[in-house]
Amino acid sequence: LVQCTELFCRYPGVNITNFTNSWRNGLGFNALIHAHRPDLIDYERLHPEDHIGNLNNAFNVAANELGIPKILDAEDVDVTRPDEKVIITYVASYYHYFAKMKSEMTGGKRIAKIVGMMKDIENMVDNYETLTSSLLEWIRTKIGELNDREFPNSLEGVQKLLGRFKEYITKEKPPKYRERGNIEAQFFNIQAKLKANGQKLYTPPEGQLIHDIESAWLRLEKAEHEREVALRDEMIRQERLEQLAQRFQRKATIREQWLNDMSMILDENIEANNAAQAEAAIKKHEAISAEILARKDRFRALNSLAKELVEGNYHAREQVKKKDEDIMRKWKELLEKLERRKTTLSGYKNYLTMFREIENIQEELKEVESKLKTQDSGKHLQAVDDFLEQHSLIETQLHALGKRVRNLNRRSKQIDPNVFKALLSPHNIVAGGYSNFVVCVVNNKSNDRKRKLEVAKKYYQFLQDAEEEERWAQERIDLCRSTFTGKDLNAALMLLKKHEALEAEMHGRKPWCDQICANGQDLVNSGHEGRAEIGTKINSLMDKWKLLKELADARRTKLEDGIEAHQYYADATEAESWMKEKMPLVTSDDYGRDEMGSQALLSRHNRLEGEIRSFRTEIKRLDELAQLMTKAASEHNISPEKFRPQENGEASDEEEYVEEVVEVPHEVEVEEIREREVIQDVVETRKIPQVKAMYPYKGQGMKVEKGEVSLKNSTIQM
Repeated sequence: LVQCTELFCRYPGVNITNFTNSWRNGLGFNALIHAHRPDLIDYERLHPEDHIGNLNNAFNVAANELGIPKILDAEDVDVTRPDEKVIITYVASYYHYFAKMKSEMTGGKRIAKIVGMMKDIENMVDNYETLTSSLLEWIRTKIGELNDREFPNSLEGVQKLLGRFKEYITKEKPPKYRERGNIEAQFFNIQAKLKANGQKLYTPPEGQLIHDIESAWLRLEKAEHEREVALRDEMIRQERLEQLAQRFQRKATIREQWLNDMSMILDENIEANNAAQAEAAIKKHEAISAEILARKDRFRALNSLAKELVEGNYHAREQVKKKDEDIMRKWKELLEKLERRKTTLSGYKNYLTMFREIENIQEELKEVESKLKTQDSGKHLQAVDDFLEQHSLIETQLHALGKRVRNLNRRSKQIDPNVFKALLSPHNIVAGGYSNFVVCVVNNKSNDRKRKLEVAKKYYQFLQDAEEEERWAQERIDLCRSTFTGKDLNAALMLLKKHEALEAEMHGRKPWCDQICANGQDLVNSGHEGRAEIGTKINSLMDKWKLLKELADARRTKLEDGIEAHQYYADATEAESWMKEKMPLVTSDDYGRDEMGSQALLSRHNRLEGEIRSFRTEIKRLDELAQLMTKAASEHNISPEKFRPQENGEASDEEEYVEEVVEVPHEVEVEEIREREVIQDVVETRKIPQVKAMYPYKGQGMKVEKGEVSLKNSTIQM
């Protein structure tokens, strides 16, 4: 390189300082050829800015004129940092060629030069191997140091390691990097000289190849990166632990001072010589308790901070752990003091609550007692019900008050009176016992009041039920007094059904009437002040029921007799109709016009006689029934004529009597058309042609002309 510098110093635009970018513009290659063969290169026509043109010009001249192989392209050299090894090899080819040109020099000079060159190459090889061994050993040592992860457990120690690492990066490593470059240049120089001399290329010993140096250097850089990351992580961890430790110390100092202050406050004696002082002490304790319990999360956070420092392997973790245990012990003692003080004050509070409860109970008992003093039991059933409902509310209130008093007694037994002597004044003790006594007294008054109201309700209920029952009985008595038995059989049967329904209603109502009378009798037996009125009501009700029973029985008898009479007249009317129907047949003077007609009339008459004989039983039954009805009518003072059906336009005296007397109930008679199958004879007259008059005839109500066809009336019985 020194020789090149001296050679090119007379060529403008050429500044050869290395085997990389100094050859980029191509002027160095052209100057090298021009220095030995000026006839091949017109150096004055070259332009420094035309890198590609200059490079191609030198490469083409060297290949075509000098026979130097073109192992480079212009584009490979015209870059920021060309391949140094390739450029050295190519430049060495120039020197080999030009050295060959001077082979005409004297043999001694040439041999001396060759020997000297071989000596130089040998020195260069020794130097290469020494430098390579030294560099590789340094790299191995440094990789071992960089892979060491035994860092000091303190921020200061890690900071010192990080400083030494930066010093290594900035001061120790750069010379070694330059040494690596020199080794590579030395290797390529050796190879270039050997190749120029036509000797076998140099092969470094095992492990000292350029590739081995590059691999070792890459491992060194990887170890550097990992070392830097580890140091920075450890630095961050130590800084964080240091910040946490500072926070812990600051908060621990504050918490410890606060614990001492609170402990002194809780150690103060409780002054509760009366209810007012006890209430003030309770309020003060509630404020202190709220203040202490509000700090629970802060002590928990302090404990978490200490655990994090211990788990993070902080260098002063033992001191932190001891400090945290001391603070947590004081915190636990403070909570125990707070609980003991709370228990003591809770007793005071319970006593105060009990005394207030006693006062409230006494006030409520006075109010209830005033309500129970009233003697008004109501003037009617609704008023009594209202009073009973109000009394039920009073009983509920008394029950709740009794429960509260029992609860107070139970609570008072659970508290040690020696602990709260100041609050157990004689007045308070007497007040508690008095409340229990008053509850018993008021309960007795309440029971008396309830009994009176229940008796009043029973009395007014009896009066109401008796009045309703009498009214019902009177309505049914009016119904049973009716003498109307119906204008026909259907109406009579309908009235009988209604009467049976009335009797069923009476049968179902009788137990209720008996129960009403029994309730009234209980009142009389108990000496009720209205027993005279009650007795009168009972007698009146029983009399009405007795009258109703008699009238109902009489009404049933009349209806049954009326039904029998209506049935008799219906059957008699039917018999009379049958006889009227048969009468024309037996009184007819038609004996037939001939044998056939007479035979037909005879057959019909025989059948009629059979029917008359059969109907004789019915007539006999009607006669017997008439005798029985006459006898019953005389016994019950009833006229049979009242049941006889009336002709159209005729009105019976009974109906007029009914219209005047019967007012309840208003009955509407509905006529029902009933169909009944009746077997009877039908007479049909047919005109049958029989004779043709041969001669005119007049007489016996008949007049016949000659040749006239005469139709004879023939009666056929169907």
